[in-house]
Amino acid sequence: MANEPAFDWSQAESLLGENPNQVDPDMAAIILELIETSEVRLHELKAMDPANPKPVSSLAHQLRGSLLNFGYTDAGKVLHKIEYKEYADGTFDATCAEAIDVFHASNKLLAAKYPVLGIAA
Repeated sequence: MANEPAFDWSQAESLLGENPNQVDPDMAAIILELIETSEVRLHELKAMDPANPKPVSSLAHQLRGSLLNFGYTDAGKVLHKIEYKEYADGTFDATCAEAIDVFHASNKLLAAKYPVLGIAA
């Protein structure tokens, strides 16, 4: 992938371990649940009304924190822009789409590094 998103592998390894073929089953279940719920919540975020910034900011903050805990650095950066409304007026949908795209690209990186997780990327 030419434009791979930044990913904090040290953070991911601290939770998943250094052996990509041997991950604690409980931790594997947690990361798979994170991916599934983040996918849903990112689409919920995109469907929100940016004219009502408090709930948008709250959801972006929650997502950013969860994803950063597992190493999703660039997804966190895009969600930071949404949380703090650091995007031009009229570009909310595009910024949310960028967050979703970066999240998917990050999932592909994680799936490649930790094939044992069985991430459908």
